[in-house]
Order: sequence, then C-alpha cells, then structure tokens
Amino acid sequence: MPLSWSKILLSVAASALLFMACKKEYSPDDALPVTYSPSIIVGSNNQVLYGVNPQTGQKNWELGLSFPVKASPILYKGSVYLASSYRDSVLKINAKTGAVTKKIAYGAGVGATATPIADGNLLYVATMSGFLYAIDTGTGNVKWSYGADGPIESSPTIANGNVYFASTMGTIYCLEKTNGTTISPGAPTPTWSLNIPGAKFVSSPSVAAPYLFVGSMTDSAMYCVYLDAPGPTGVLRWKYKTRGGIRSSPATVGGTCIFGANDFRVYCLDTTIDPLNGIYTPDARWIDSLSSEVTSSPFVSGQTVYVGCKDYKLYALRIINGSMKWNFASSGIITSSPIVYNGTVYVGSYDRNLYALDTTRGTIKWKYSVDGQMDCSPVLDDFSKLTGYNSQISGYTN
Repeated sequence: MPLSWSKILLSVAASALLFMACKKEYSPDDALPVTYSPSIIVGSNNQVLYGVNPQTGQKNWELGLSFPVKASPILYKGSVYLASSYRDSVLKINAKTGAVTKKIAYGAGVGATATPIADGNLLYVATMSGFLYAIDTGTGNVKWSYGADGPIESSPTIANGNVYFASTMGTIYCLEKTNGTTISPGAPTPTWSLNIPGAKFVSSPSVAAPYLFVGSMTDSAMYCVYLDAPGPTGVLRWKYKTRGGIRSSPATVGGTCIFGANDFRVYCLDTTIDPLNGIYTPDARWIDSLSSEVTSSPFVSGQTVYVGCKDYKLYALRIINGSMKWNFASSGIITSSPIVYNGTVYVGSYDRNLYALDTTRGTIKWKYSVDGQMDCSPVLDDFSKLTGYNSQISGYTN
C-alpha cells in the first residue's frame, strides 16, 4: 500500500534531524592553529637567509635579501638581527616566520662584515667605516656611537658591564656598554684603549675574566690583556707568536685559549704564566697541524673542540690533548664556524651545503643545499633561550 504524502514528509524530516544531530559544526571564523618549528638560521652569498628545522633539515622559511650575507646573524629575544654588508643598516626579523619586522638604518657608511651582539635591549654593530653603534632594539634609534681609529672587521664582546672590540689599526677598546662611557654620555670616550703597533685585528675578542684574548693577522700573535686585577686594566699581559696570521676568534675555556691560524695549525694555550719564575709567555698544551689555513673559529662543547679548515674538513679534537676524535670531509673549504646542540654539530661549507653531523662519529644526519657559498656561521633558535645558540664569532665566551 503506497505511503501517504504526510508520512513521506515526516520520514524526510526525521532523517534530516538525525543527520543534523550527527553533523559536526565548524565556525567559518575559526582558523587552524599556526605551528612553528625551531630553526637553524644561516645565510649565504646567494642573498638569502634560511631557517631550517634542526632535526629534519627541512626548510621552515627563507628570506630574500638585497645583499650577500657576510656577517653571521644573531638571535636576541625572539628576533634575528642581520647586518647588511652594503650599507649601515640592520634587519630585525621574526625568528619563527622569517618576516622582516623592522629595517634599522643607523649611519651612512659601507656596512658591516662583523656579527652584531646584543645585551640589555641594545644591539652593538661594528662597521667597516670604523664606527661602533649601540642601537635600541625596540625603537631602532642609535643610543650612542663611537668612531675607532680604523675599520672594525671583528665582532664586539660584552663582559663586566663593558663592550670590548678591536680595530684593524691594532687598537683594543673598552667602552661602558650602556652609555659608551661613564664620564660623558652622548659623547663616548673609551674607559681604556690599547694600541699595539704592527697588529691588525680581524679576530673577535674573547673574555675569560680577568683577561681578554684577541688574535692579530699581520704579526701572527695572540694577545692577552688585563681587564681587572691582579694587573693594571687595559695593559698587555702577554703575547704568543705563531707562524701565520690569526683570523680565527679564540675560544677560552678551563684556563686555555684555543684558536686556529694561517700556519695550518690549531693551538691550545695554557693561559697561566709565572713572572716570578721568569715565565712571561704561555705554554702550548698542544698544537695540531692540519692540511690548510684555519680561519674558522673553534667551538668547544664538553670535552671536544670543533673547528673548520680550508682543507674542506671539519675536525673534532679532544680538548685534553688535541688528538683527533674524527674529521668530516665536505666538498669545499670551511671558513664558517660550527655550533653544537643536542648531540649535533652544524656547519656550513663552500660546497653550498649546511651540514648536521653526529657529534660522536661525525656522520651526516642531514644536509641542506643553500645554493650559495657560506662565509657566515649559523645560529640556532630552539624557543627556550632569549639569546639563542651562537657561534664563537658571535661573542661566545665560556
């Protein structure tokens, strides 16, 4: 017997109610949550800055630039700061997305090849025009600037409330980090300066209180200067001669000063001297001979020294005696300085690859092509540290 129209309509209505009861409602205004991954951040001569996942080697983001990346980026309070090699300007970049949030113009010079460093909401930028600028990271305004006696090719270092830097004219400077000087804010005067005739500093200073260490290209010497008692502030303590110019920035850890030189060697100096017994220069705990110039700055992690070489290799050396733990051969020179994080060492090569290597064996975990030679060193943002993980040339001091 055929159903009546009223029963058919009732059946359709019931089915519609059942469907609506089972259907999950979505608000058209609800956006999917945005997720971000930690990044290993590095640039190259192809005018691109990359953020790469440190675990997988997959690209998180990239940022096209108008200049090749010479100065290494630095991470500070969730932002990446990148100095232009062409003009006096710095890009402030969101570390999670790679988006530029501010372009800071601070002068009218020729730009920077030195990595900036940040502390106390101030960014310190050393330039080839010979000026050190202290820039407010919030407003982008220059708080103070100081003109050195020549170009500044190396990165400044901060310690004890002061900023230390060195010029290519052989002068080491100490300025009060907030005002440039405690005597005349707005018109900085160094707390002290020390000129060493014949020296040319392109190595970044490293501090192990109460001493500062910095290497020279022209006279092939590593210098140690008093920052505080027991010696007079800003006075030379000792110098150690090598056989080649020093571009590598020293790592200072456990009473040692570790650096590379153009004489194909890596040095580990015992920084202790004993003038009472006629010892005025340090002894070398060990010296390793490699196959080419060492301009990469060493990175010390645990009991291992990681350093690149122009023989295309990254070396892992035991800090106790300099013996080789392993070496890894890329297909290009390595002038970039490595960083270590969670059992992985990251380093860039002139073969246009960023490598992630196992710290125990030196085997490849992954590599990422950046399509450009890398002079700069990587920085790692893992979302847990305000200043990130930086290489030695970014003011690393242990």
